Amino acid sequence: MSRTKIKPKRVADFPKSYRDALAYWAALRQLGFSSDDIFFGFGVVDGEPHMMHLQLKTQGRVFTVVVAQLPDQTWERATKTWTRLCKIALAGPSDDINRCYRDHLVGQSLDYFAALAQGIHDKGILVPEVMMRMPHAGQA
Repeated sequence: MSRTKIKPKRVADFPKSYRDALAYWAALRQLGFSSDDIFFGFGVVDGEPHMMHLQLKTQGRVFTVVVAQLPDQTWERATKTWTRLCKIALAGPSDDINRCYRDHLVGQSLDYFAALAQGIHDKGILVPEVMMRMPHAGQA
């Protein structure tokens, strides 16, 4: 019996942790951040090893979203899987990314989404979509 793994060909075929990372990526994009400011990471976060995370690097600050701890993964394998997922997601129907977002708590709960935005704000990062929707001086 062959032990070769079949490479996923659809977003839905990837492990849930990677689809969750894509959901957070979509949430950060919903908040108005450029994809150029969002980075995939795998390694030690707050002293914990094997952490899959996304980092928002903008305005001279960094905000980290921890997605999952994957003790059986290596950095090389995690980044290779993420890169493959992104290529498939960006080449496929836009609904693939939206489905990941909607299937995750960040896309289902306004409170959870607001907590993400607040966490970013607490790091001293101005959230573009929040700033666009705020009344400006003299407009309230």
